[in-house]
Amino acid sequence: MQTILGSNGQIGHELAEELYQNYTKELRLVNRHPKQIHPTDQTVAANLLDYDETVAAIDGSDIVYFTAGLPMNSDMWEQQFLGMLDNVIKASKQAHSKLVFFDNTYMYPKNATPPD
Repeated sequence: MQTILGSNGQIGHELAEELYQNYTKELRLVNRHPKQIHPTDQTVAANLLDYDETVAAIDGSDIVYFTAGLPMNSDMWEQQFLGMLDNVIKASKQAHSKLVFFDNTYMYPKNATPPD
């Protein structure tokens, strides 16, 4: 089982497409309000700030992809992101899952022109 935390986001969605097409049909999509992308996707609703929900979302996963983020709000990131990440790391260790971390794309301009 491959689990994508933050599956409704841009990175999570693209990752789900790539994994489904080229690696596995056994995907678990996790978000507060997850949306199924493929007919075989398993969806799990979880708040990653809640440790028990995080454990339940990750349980049985071979690989966990952390693509979750927060709105562009510095205070929110400072208050919540490290707690989310800590829960995910602990739950991944407990489940003996490999953890893959994806960083956000907020630092890139919202245009099609690559920086020099």
